[in-house]
Order: sequence, then structure tokens, then C-alpha cells
Amino acid sequence: MRAEQSDNIQGGCYCGSVRFSIAADTKPLLAGYCHCKDCRQAHSAPVYQYVYMDQEKFSITDGKDLLNTYTRNKSLKDHFRRYFCSQCGSKVYNFMHYNRDNNNINLCGTFPSLFDDQKIAMSNIWSPKKHVHCSESIMDLECFTDSLPRS
Repeated sequence: MRAEQSDNIQGGCYCGSVRFSIAADTKPLLAGYCHCKDCRQAHSAPVYQYVYMDQEKFSITDGKDLLNTYTRNKSLKDHFRRYFCSQCGSKVYNFMHYNRDNNNINLCGTFPSLFDDQKIAMSNIWSPKKHVHCSESIMDLECFTDSLPRS
């Protein structure tokens, strides 16, 4: 784990027991709104915002021993896991592993709503770039007037 730096992005769970840091030079690889049933159920929300980055850019700085993990489909547990605080239940991050062109890629995805500084969460670099799994949406997508691509 890296030492915290003041210019890093800081965040944490609802009760504050689990804290994380994102390296200041991080550029999200994926950023969007997910409408799929699994994510909606996991977050108890009609839609949720995510940002994924290289795993080495994300670190748990406090409360690592309080994290639990869950993966609904046990056959995917080596490829996708959701981490949450065992005290308050907040989802803190997701881990995703895949192989592309014989390269192992490990990503961490977190949620800008957990950032301490919400001005950073709303900044262009962290803002959603697309809507995914729109066919599973339970919302009228017309309420989103953001002009983002939809898949």
C-alpha cells in the first residue's frame, strides 16, 4: 500500500471505517452509469455510477480487515468480486480481472459518490462517459438528458 498523499483522491464507506486512496495521476479506464440487474441489486439503486482504474492506482488505507467480499456467481469469483464494509454495508470497490491479448489486466472500480471531495467526483475526468446495460434499465432512459452513448 502506498502512503497517503494530500493530492491523492480520498474516500471511504458510509461509517468511515474503510478508507481508500486513489493516486493523483489516475485516469479512469471506464466511467459510466450501469443499469444491469446485478449492479442495481448489489447497490439497492435504480442505476449506479462507476469508475474503473488500474489496480495499482487504488489502495485501501484504513479498515482493510473490515472488508468482506461477495460474488453471486461463484464461477466468476476469480474474475469479479464486490468488496463492502462489514460494519455499515457500503460497497467500497469492485475487483475485475480479465485477459486481453495474453495480458492479465486487473482493475479496481469504485464509486465517485464515496469521494470525500464531491467537486472531484463531478469533475470531467471522473464523470460518466456512457450508459451500459440499458436494455435492463428499470428507469425511463429519457430522464437522462446527458447525451452520453448508450449500450
